[in-house]
Amino acid sequence: MAPITKRAEKVTAALAFAKNLEESLNLQTDSPRSLINDLFKQVEDILKISRCAAAKQYELDSQGTRLWNLASKHKKAHSTNTELFCLLRVFSCLLLDCAQRGTEDSILNDVRLLKVTIKASKYCLDQNQLSLAERVVERAAFYEARLSRPMHHTTHEQLILIRRLVKEYQVLRIALAWRQDHLTFADGIFNNLGQPVNELDPYVAESLADLLFEIGSARWKKSEYTEAVIWLERAYDVLVGQNIEVLSSDAGELQLSIMHLLVRALIKLPGEENTGKAWNIMSELEADSGNRLPVLLLKLDLYALDPSSSAQDYCDVLSRILRTVHLTDINLKTTLHHVHKLRLRNPRMAHTSLECLLSERLADAEEPAWMERTLITMIWNCTASTDFTDTDALDLIRDVLERHFTHTGKEISPSATHAAQILLWKRIEANFNQEFYDTAEAWCHVSLHKAFNSSGELNVGKLQRKLILCALRLSSPARAREIYGQMSESNQNDSYTQYLIYKLALRCQDQELGIECLNSISSRPGRDDNILYACVLEAQRTGERLLTILSLQRVLDKYDGSQKIVHLPALLRCTIRLLIQEAENESSEIEDGANKICRLFDEAAIQAKLSGRATGAQLFSLPELNWFSRNSYNLALKVCTKWDPSQTLTLIQACLKFIDLYPSELDPNTAADLSTRRLFCDFLGGSVLVVMARNEDRIDLQSQNYIGIRKYAEDFRSRVEEHLNRLEKAGRSDLLSKSASLLAFDFEAAVALKNWESLEPLIEEGAKSEDPRIYDVFADIILSSQAPSQVTIAVLQQILNATWQLNTRDIEKLSRWIRCLFSLALPSKIEMAEHLLDQVVGIAESAKNTSKLYPTEELEWLATTTYNKAVDFYCASHDVDCRRWAERAFNIAQLSPDGGLLHELLQSKFMGLSWDREGG
Repeated sequence: MAPITKRAEKVTAALAFAKNLEESLNLQTDSPRSLINDLFKQVEDILKISRCAAAKQYELDSQGTRLWNLASKHKKAHSTNTELFCLLRVFSCLLLDCAQRGTEDSILNDVRLLKVTIKASKYCLDQNQLSLAERVVERAAFYEARLSRPMHHTTHEQLILIRRLVKEYQVLRIALAWRQDHLTFADGIFNNLGQPVNELDPYVAESLADLLFEIGSARWKKSEYTEAVIWLERAYDVLVGQNIEVLSSDAGELQLSIMHLLVRALIKLPGEENTGKAWNIMSELEADSGNRLPVLLLKLDLYALDPSSSAQDYCDVLSRILRTVHLTDINLKTTLHHVHKLRLRNPRMAHTSLECLLSERLADAEEPAWMERTLITMIWNCTASTDFTDTDALDLIRDVLERHFTHTGKEISPSATHAAQILLWKRIEANFNQEFYDTAEAWCHVSLHKAFNSSGELNVGKLQRKLILCALRLSSPARAREIYGQMSESNQNDSYTQYLIYKLALRCQDQELGIECLNSISSRPGRDDNILYACVLEAQRTGERLLTILSLQRVLDKYDGSQKIVHLPALLRCTIRLLIQEAENESSEIEDGANKICRLFDEAAIQAKLSGRATGAQLFSLPELNWFSRNSYNLALKVCTKWDPSQTLTLIQACLKFIDLYPSELDPNTAADLSTRRLFCDFLGGSVLVVMARNEDRIDLQSQNYIGIRKYAEDFRSRVEEHLNRLEKAGRSDLLSKSASLLAFDFEAAVALKNWESLEPLIEEGAKSEDPRIYDVFADIILSSQAPSQVTIAVLQQILNATWQLNTRDIEKLSRWIRCLFSLALPSKIEMAEHLLDQVVGIAESAKNTSKLYPTEELEWLATTTYNKAVDFYCASHDVDCRRWAERAFNIAQLSPDGGLLHELLQSKFMGLSWDREGG
């Protein structure tokens, strides 16, 4: 009895749960999730009950009926919780089923339970609850089996109902097998239906056809076209075997869908047989629904795949669609898609179709977007097809734009305008690149049609610039100016527009206009570097030197190191070369050209130094440094007598800056050449500064110039020795001459700066120059200066001593220096004066046997002056000094080649002096 007790407990528990469930659903107290979990458990439990006690059958049946009805009621109000209501249907169905377990066969009950299980299974399948559907189908199989056995005492109506329910069950089995991916099993069930499909109940037939269509459609979507054809043909056969009038109102649409998809599947399969089948079904479709859009579209697909069909066939069907289709976004999109297909066969027919659509259907359409989309398609067809010449395409597009604007008086939307102008721009570019400038110009004018007034100022400017380019290429400057005059102010000021007008100025040799354009381009905020580079190239190409220079200068003005495409040294070199050429031109229009050249050389030196510091790699290579250093020096040498000295000095300083940037490791020849150039820069720099110092009125500036001279001279002397050692006679002489000149400048600077302590070393340096004239210069400088007398005396004494040591000494010059020095020493340095007199005696004695005697007038002057000094001593009662100086005067007078006349005169005067004095 234990199994019976346990079974009874399960039945009791199921009933109790059912009653609680009914109350919960009515009150909506339990959450859906808790109900779902409990329902799953109860479904599993009730399936395990094999039979039910007779006392519980009525209660189970009643409770199951109430829950079934409650599930139907709540399903409509709570359609989102599909899993809960699937379980509720299944549970109520199983309650009804449980009430019948263990009872005798009853046709009515079996029919009732089969109906319920079929409905519950369908509901679960519809909600994709396959596991629940499978459980219910298993119970439906039980009742189907009982009803399929031979039965007595059944009426004809009952037999018909049972057959229909059995077929419904089998259809349900096919659906479940398909949904569970058991297609082979579903195929077997279909093949075992056991009744010709044309004899099926209309309701069952329609359900079966719908199911077979779904299976075929699923195969189609997976590109399994052979399988799709099999299942679709079955669906077709099922419906064709029925009288369409006894089917539901949806049967016609179902049949149309089946035939439509079957044709599409057949045309995917190879072979004439399949194509023939497709056309046969197509003929049936046309006979029944020839003007329906899906049928017409299907026929277009067939024509598209049939190589024997003509473009006219395709166009005829498409024309029927264009004239009859109900206009919606989707239908218009579909129609235009097939216009694209027709275009591949015959672009002119496609254009005609589009004109038909525009004029007959869209002219008064409420949706402007439809007309615009069609218009864009028409422009695309004309611009992208090779069947249209440019002339034909232009005429067609002009015509449709004129008709549109005349009819509507409205411009098309900005987005449509943008799309159209993109297509037109391709034709503009294609013709321009092929040098068909007239045609490109015509396309530009079409793009600027009134219908495209919403294109925006930027796009209009772009098209107008292309028109200017075409005019330039066609050598029509007047037309280019006319287009420029029609542009808006903002488009006129655009950098690209200004560049085109710059080109126009070059063509017309209008320098003033060219300069205006350059100023506009370079002054705009932002970066227009590439345009400036183009200005440079264009000016160079036309040979317009002035504008080339100005454009290069604008590029340099905007250079900040970030322009990767600019090689700064090359840019500077080109600008400098052109400026130098222009500076040499007497009719040059460049203002302040010399200063610009100097600034460029100086800027080049600064940039060369900065680039090495910033990047660690020299932007200025060794050849670049060579060019800049050599050319700055050569130019300085060339213009030193023409340009202002300060400009020459700038060039020299730039050259020295470049020399300082050379790497330390150089080949001997380069190093020697560089060292020589530095020496020459020192010399030229010192020479220029002397000129500047002598012409400068301001003492502070003059002093700075003299300080500069001293630096150049010092640098020169520190380097000249090694050069003298390796030079031959001619080169050595030239360098010694430069050394002497720079030494003289240094001496002048030292005197002007009152660097008295520097004078002695400089005089000593004079001996190295091997040019005795250097002492003349020293003497002139010191004598013409405002140096203190003791300084002047000391310097002259040193010069005198140095000159006396020369083998090539000049007695006459020496005598003049002695007179000067004697005159300076006589008032304050008696001993030096006496020493000079001794030197004169020695010099005159040694010169007696030479061709160059000591000058007579100098001897006479010295003798007379010395005697006068003796008289001064006499008057001062310095008799000893008087006699000593008188003796010296006699000695010098004796050297005069006058036959002793002066000596006798002085002697007689001296003898006339009285030496007896009072108080003596």
